[in-house]
Amino acid sequence: MSVVLRGGHGMRMEVRPELGGRITSLTTGDGFEWLLPSTDADRPGYGAPFLRPGMGGWDEVCPSVSADVLEGGRLVPDHGDVWNIPWDVKAGSSDHLTLQTDLVSVPVKLQRTISRSQTGFTFSYTAATRAAGLHPVLWCAHPQFFADKRTIVRAHPEEPLAALGLVEEYPEKGRHHHFPLRPLLNELKKGTSFKAFVPPDVHISAATITQGGGSRLRIGWSADELPYLGLFWDNGEFASQPALAVEPSTGFGDSLSAAAAEGLVLSVSADQDLSWKIHLSG
Repeated sequence: MSVVLRGGHGMRMEVRPELGGRITSLTTGDGFEWLLPSTDADRPGYGAPFLRPGMGGWDEVCPSVSADVLEGGRLVPDHGDVWNIPWDVKAGSSDHLTLQTDLVSVPVKLQRTISRSQTGFTFSYTAATRAAGLHPVLWCAHPQFFADKRTIVRAHPEEPLAALGLVEEYPEKGRHHHFPLRPLLNELKKGTSFKAFVPPDVHISAATITQGGGSRLRIGWSADELPYLGLFWDNGEFASQPALAVEPSTGFGDSLSAAAAEGLVLSVSADQDLSWKIHLSG
């Protein structure tokens, strides 16, 4: 069942709490639909294959993007524990919705509130645990935005954009690139994709996507709360049509275990919750 939320400047979204809290529609005031269609069967279930016909929308990915094996042999399925399981509705109205769920592979509770702001929507997250010790948590925003050969993404760093580099995550992990100043989908062969991260010592606090017709979406966050940024361009390798993802994250890379080994992921403890926010504006 879809929950409709209305934000500032005419922004509107539809959310499916029973399908991992997935956002299945996001439109700005000009009526532009930003998300690829989410048309897969309405069958929630832990550990279901993420790559599937009809995948689209904006999913919650936590505590790892890639399938992983954690300390003690605990398994994390592809794209994490929570993207396809029902979330509990804690509160809601036409301009805000609070959902909550428990992770399976780590003893962490994740809560998300989406609320209306003057310019669009604010996403407020909290990860909490009652278990002893530190628990690394790799969360990232995971929208599948519409993109074509005219779609441009710009990051907003503390240094000139032309000097900003990227570290490739897929398909050839570790290669270094310049930040693309032109639409990257023009350079990707059909049936291929490219994912990369901004170097972990570079602080980014926002990204703006501009479509060829002029529609614009800004995604903002605090670099202290979300210190890492992944970017993903898919020219039909995984999704049924070209897509772009802007993925501010609590960890560097797609693997929780690798990020934890390198000390490049945030952790939660019984004494200290993790909290972060995402701001959307048209």
